[in-house]
Amino acid sequence: MKKTGFTLLAIFIVFIACQPKTDIDYKQAEYEEAKKELAAQKTKVHELKQELEEAGVIHQNNNLSLVTTFELQPSVFEHTIDIRGTVKARGNITITPETPARVTKVLVKEGEKVKMGQTLVVQNAEVLRNTIAELKTSLELANTIYTRQKKLWNKNIGTEVQYLEAKNKKESLERKLATTKSQLAKTVIQAPFSGVIDRVDVRVGQNIQPGQSILRLVSLSDMYIKATVSEAYVGKFKTNQEVAVYFPSTGLELTAKISAIGQVIEPKNRTFELEILIPSDSKIKPNMVAVLSVSDYVNKEALVVPTNIIFTDKKGAYVYQLKKAEEKDVAIRADVTLGITSGTKTEVLSGLAAGDVIIDKGIYDISNGTQVKIAE
Repeated sequence: MKKTGFTLLAIFIVFIACQPKTDIDYKQAEYEEAKKELAAQKTKVHELKQELEEAGVIHQNNNLSLVTTFELQPSVFEHTIDIRGTVKARGNITITPETPARVTKVLVKEGEKVKMGQTLVVQNAEVLRNTIAELKTSLELANTIYTRQKKLWNKNIGTEVQYLEAKNKKESLERKLATTKSQLAKTVIQAPFSGVIDRVDVRVGQNIQPGQSILRLVSLSDMYIKATVSEAYVGKFKTNQEVAVYFPSTGLELTAKISAIGQVIEPKNRTFELEILIPSDSKIKPNMVAVLSVSDYVNKEALVVPTNIIFTDKKGAYVYQLKKAEEKDVAIRADVTLGITSGTKTEVLSGLAAGDVIIDKGIYDISNGTQVKIAE
C-alpha cells in the first residue's frame, strides 16, 4: 500500500515538472539565478580581500575609501507574492435548445450585443401549432360535454362516473394544451441576460437537438479572477484586501480586491482558491492570464536595509555600520538576524536599532575596522 502511495506521488511530481513553461518563466528563473551568482561573487571577492589584508599580503590603500550612508529608521515593510490567475465571467454560457427541431431563423451574428429577452434563434414549430389547433378544437367539445354533464349531475340525472369522465377529459386536454404551448415557446430561443454573442454554431435549415451548443453568450459586466494558492499561505489573506493585478498580454495594470477565499484545500495539489473581483474593461477577456501581487506580511515599524549590502559568512549575516573611533569614521561589522526579503529590501529582526548609521555604497572596498570617508 505504501509503495503504491509513493508511486502515485512520484507520478504526480513528474507530471508537475513536465508542465510546459513560458518564455517569461525561463527568463525569470535565469534572472534569479544570475542575481544569486553575482551576489556570491561579490561576497567572495570581499572575503578574499579581507583575508589578504589580514595576512599582510596586500595593504589598504592610503586613500580612504569613499562610502555613502543612511540613518536607519522604522518604516512600513510589506512582503508580496506573485500568483497566476485566470479571468472568469459569470455571464459566460453556452446556449442549447430545449426541443428538437429545424432552425428557421438565426437573428444574431458573432460580436453583436443583445439584450435580455431578445430573440436569438427560431425553430420550426409548424407541428406544434397544428397540435395546438387540434387540442383547442377537442377542448371546446370537452368543455361543452362537461358543462352539460355537470348540469345533469346537479339535477341528479346520470351517473357520477359520467360526470367525472367528462371533467377528467376536459382537464386532461387543458394540461396537454398548456404543455404544447410551453413547447412552442421553447422554439423561440431568447437571451437569458444582456451581453455579446461570442460564437454562433448554428445555421438556418440545420436540425438541432437538446444539449447541442448553438450559441455562446458572454457578459463582461460581472468578471473575476480565479487563482489557486499553496496551502502554505492559509490565513495570510482576508476579504476586501487590495491586490495589484497585471495582464501580461495587454500590459494593463489595475487594483482590485479579494472577494472570496476558499475554505477547502484541494487534496490533489494542496492549494486553495482566491477570487478577485475586477471592473468591466473591453481589454479584459475571459480566460486571460493575470498576475496578482498579494501582500502576505506587513510590519508597520520594521527596520529595513537594502538586500545587496548584506554579507554572509560562517558566523552569519552582517552589514557595515559607521561608528566613530578616535574621532575617525570607521566601518564596523554589525551581525544581524534577518527576517523576510521582499524585492530589494530585507527586514532586520535584531542586531541594529533605530538611529544607527549604515554604510550602503562602497562596502566592497572596506573591511571591519577600516577607516572610511563619507562622500558628500
